[in-house]
Amino acid sequence: MLKKLFILTAGFVFLTGMLPVGKQDFGEGDITAERLNVRTGPGVKYPVIDRMNRGDKLRILTALGDWLVILTPDDSVGMVAAEYVHTDALSPTPTEIYEGSAPEEDTARLPEPPEVPDDERLFSLVNEFRVNFGLDAYRWDERLNVIAGLKAGDMAKNKYFSHDSPIYGTPFAMLRSMGVFYKTASENLARTSGVQEAFNKMAGNLAHRANLVSKRYTNMGTAVTDDPDTPGKKFIVLLFTEA
Repeated sequence: MLKKLFILTAGFVFLTGMLPVGKQDFGEGDITAERLNVRTGPGVKYPVIDRMNRGDKLRILTALGDWLVILTPDDSVGMVAAEYVHTDALSPTPTEIYEGSAPEEDTARLPEPPEVPDDERLFSLVNEFRVNFGLDAYRWDERLNVIAGLKAGDMAKNKYFSHDSPIYGTPFAMLRSMGVFYKTASENLARTSGVQEAFNKMAGNLAHRANLVSKRYTNMGTAVTDDPDTPGKKFIVLLFTEA
C-alpha cells in the first residue's frame, strides 16, 4: 500500500483569500433539469448552498469527475452534477501575448502587461526558490488549484483557520472526495497581508520550508482569498502532491 504522508503545517497564526479561479471563467453551461442543487462538494452528501432553474446560465470553472465547479450568481463557489448541464468543451481563457516592438517604434505606446494574479505569483515564488537548491520546478496542477481555492474560500466563509474543514474534512479527505489520487500529500496554510509576506514566513519556518523544497512532491496548487472580516488580510493555501 502506498504510504500516505501528510505534514500538518498550520503554524502560521500571523495576521492575514479571493478565490483566484473565480475571476476567470472557463466556460458557460445551460441547466437541463427543472431545478438543480448547488452543493459544497462533488456528491449528494454535501450540503445544498443554492438552487438554480432550467435555462439559467452557469459559469463553469472546471470539471472534477462527474461534477462541475461553478460560480453562483453571488460569486460563491459551488458544485453541480454535470449530467444536468449542457456545455461546450471547457477550455481556459487564452493568455494575451504582447510582441516586442521594432527599435524605431515608440515603446511608450505598448500596452501594459497584465497584472499577475496572486496565486500565479505565489507559484512562481516557490519555483524560483527551488531553483536555488537545484530542484525541479513543481508542476502547475489546475485541479489542485481549484481544491486549494475551495479550501481558502471555505475558511473565509466559515471563519476558521485550520487544516480540518467543517465541510470538507482533512486535506486527505478533500483530495480523495474530489478524485485526486496521490502517493503523498501535504498542505501549507497562511493568513497574512499578502503573497510576499506569506512566502517569506514559509521560507523561514522549518516545517513549511520542508514542503517548499521537498524532493518528494511533484505537483502544487495555490489559492489566495481575501478575508472578508479583516480588510487587507488574506487566506493562503498551498497543496502539494506526489503524483
